[in-house]
Amino acid sequence: MGGLLEYSGLVAKSRAMRGRLLTREDFERVTEFQTVQEVIAFLREQESYGKIYGGREEIQHRGQVEELIYHSVKEDYRKLSRFGNGSQRRALALYFEQLALKEAPSSDDVPYFVRAWDEIGGFPGKGMRRALREIFGTQIDWLNIMWIYRARHFFHQEPQAIAGMLIPVCFKLRRQERQALMEAAQAEEFGMVLQETSYFRGRDALVRVQDEVSYRYVMEKMYRQVCRKYPFSIAPVYYYLYQKELEAQYLTTAIEGIRYQIPSKDIREMILLHTQV
Repeated sequence: MGGLLEYSGLVAKSRAMRGRLLTREDFERVTEFQTVQEVIAFLREQESYGKIYGGREEIQHRGQVEELIYHSVKEDYRKLSRFGNGSQRRALALYFEQLALKEAPSSDDVPYFVRAWDEIGGFPGKGMRRALREIFGTQIDWLNIMWIYRARHFFHQEPQAIAGMLIPVCFKLRRQERQALMEAAQAEEFGMVLQETSYFRGRDALVRVQDEVSYRYVMEKMYRQVCRKYPFSIAPVYYYLYQKELEAQYLTTAIEGIRYQIPSKDIREMILLHTQV
């Protein structure tokens, strides 16, 4: 009951904002545009972007519209932050720091994730801490998995060198499993080790062996699972911001594709396949 009372307003606010996200059909329409100006005209018609334009007719070029798209993400964060209480604003600020990171977090961002993991223990309420640990813990595990695979199989780095670039946190991925991944000599061996982890096995498994696994796939599945477990918590709010951030990335990818006259079917493959879970 405490979670319901504490989070009902903030969750309802994020749910209303989620209703303004672009749909798959919207993105299919965007990929058919021939010019960046057509994308700009389309965004002016959308509730979540039209208000930000605010009659600014000078927005005509790719760089200007991309700035506007990311400004929309920041504006939504500010709206949610104003709606929350002290601990909720603190949790939102912790997530918002990720927006300043690169589109794909790298080993340069390890200090942020270490600090975020340490800060979770200081949040009030077991529900808040559990939801944050599942969100950040899953993200940390899969960033480490992704970095290990790239370092081992693309750059042929040794386990000791790989260990130095990882986030020194283990959530569901056990230390011995992480070590075995670093020592896997072939991609097939890597896959076999990964399939024995709790991400593939057990009641709360996020991934099946037959799934086409990607970082975004796992994060999407994780958010859905955490939101079902903690419907009145910070999780649905984080999930909305994650979806909004993906929307911004898809839009900027589409704009780049249109600018360089990439066929629409290829742009759709770059952005729409990521939304299928």
